[in-house]
Amino acid sequence: MKLLIFLITVSPFNEANFVALSFRSISVMSNPAGIGVNTGAELFFSYHSGVKNAGITIGNLGAGISHTDTNSIYEIGTGVKLPGAFSIGYARQFGDTTENIIGLLCVPNQFLLSGMKMNLSRKKYMHYSAGLRLMGNTFIVAGEFIYEGIENSKKYIFGFIISPLQGVKINFLSDTQWNWHGGLALSTSNLELSGIYSYRTKKFSVGLKLSAQGLY
Repeated sequence: MKLLIFLITVSPFNEANFVALSFRSISVMSNPAGIGVNTGAELFFSYHSGVKNAGITIGNLGAGISHTDTNSIYEIGTGVKLPGAFSIGYARQFGDTTENIIGLLCVPNQFLLSGMKMNLSRKKYMHYSAGLRLMGNTFIVAGEFIYEGIENSKKYIFGFIISPLQGVKINFLSDTQWNWHGGLALSTSNLELSGIYSYRTKKFSVGLKLSAQGLY
């Protein structure tokens, strides 16, 4: 289960839970292709029930760590924005597991987003995601299909992000068994504080994000 640490923990930054919505620092450990979108200097830290995650991006490069009491996984990666709608990325995970990961993002217009990531081993895991932005960034809805090859399991998640005011985001995420998460993110131009509550574990996850270029 070491390999699956990022599949079973939920980020308080709801965009990081969908490979189609992950950009800049929160794409570390999520989708390396997002490192190449809106490049800049940014870092995040999150805590979820004993799991500590941290990541940083500078330009087209990113690095991160996920740590528990028994396991530590490190990641270094890069992402590049291609001409047109696509971005590609590659990441290497090492520590208590070793993985090579590729990612892809497609943003053809202001409304649609899609993404995927997969590892390059024989026992694959794959994520495919799509999102829709309405009224600018006021309402974002997304869904994701997750396949895990070690136990040959499939999972579907869906969620939304509502931004009624600048600097305020209401987050929701669930799987098809209604193990849902709900939370709130508050931000200034360079700082975001986010928290999300898990119905299944009855616990909160919290996160902090700092951006040199600005969050909006």
